[in-house]
Amino acid sequence: MRLNIKNRPLKITHSFEYTFNNKQVKISLSKNTILLPVFDEKKNRQIGFLLEGPIGIIADLLVHSHEGAVGEIVEETYSNVLLFPVKLPFLSPDHVKEIQPLEDISPHEEIIKKYRVQLVHEEYISYEEREGIMIQTYKPSSLWFISQDSTFLIDTEEIIGRRGEKKLFWLVKDSFTTVSNKGLVKSTKDLFSVSKVQKTVHRILDTPLASIFSRFSEIFASI
Repeated sequence: MRLNIKNRPLKITHSFEYTFNNKQVKISLSKNTILLPVFDEKKNRQIGFLLEGPIGIIADLLVHSHEGAVGEIVEETYSNVLLFPVKLPFLSPDHVKEIQPLEDISPHEEIIKKYRVQLVHEEYISYEEREGIMIQTYKPSSLWFISQDSTFLIDTEEIIGRRGEKKLFWLVKDSFTTVSNKGLVKSTKDLFSVSKVQKTVHRILDTPLASIFSRFSEIFASI
């Protein structure tokens, strides 16, 4: 997929925090952060935004089981992230304003080139109504998927997902752990099982974005 940006920037007018409906994730954005619209070059249609400036994420990816707490609290700060789709619940007219075109967007164009390498599938971003948002970061590279009742984090160290109050799956280098709706914990350090789960998740990421949330729901259905 070929991405480009338009020099039609928005600026965040004041610092604020936003908690998603799933009550698992809170983000913080800073005053004067710039957002540039990102377009699918081939279809000439906006698909999201490039954010230049810090974005903080605190995610409660921790559930309580019969064996105690499983999962973790994740706190990260990123810069220069991609946000999908165009309609983002935390970007209301009260938070942003249009500003004059930037004098030089070449640094931002260089950033977009790096993301082009990651978004190689032509239909990865589709235009149907979506159930959530995606945040893609670079340095470090990670993917966040946030829906009405679930949160998923995929990065180089782990894959972790929480659904509702009790369900969790957590894949690290050498183990795979799940927590069911009844608080039952299953864990394996069998490398074949771990590799199988990794391949399953990466196959999910090869599908259009509109399908990713339903595919993750299929994983939870099997827990």
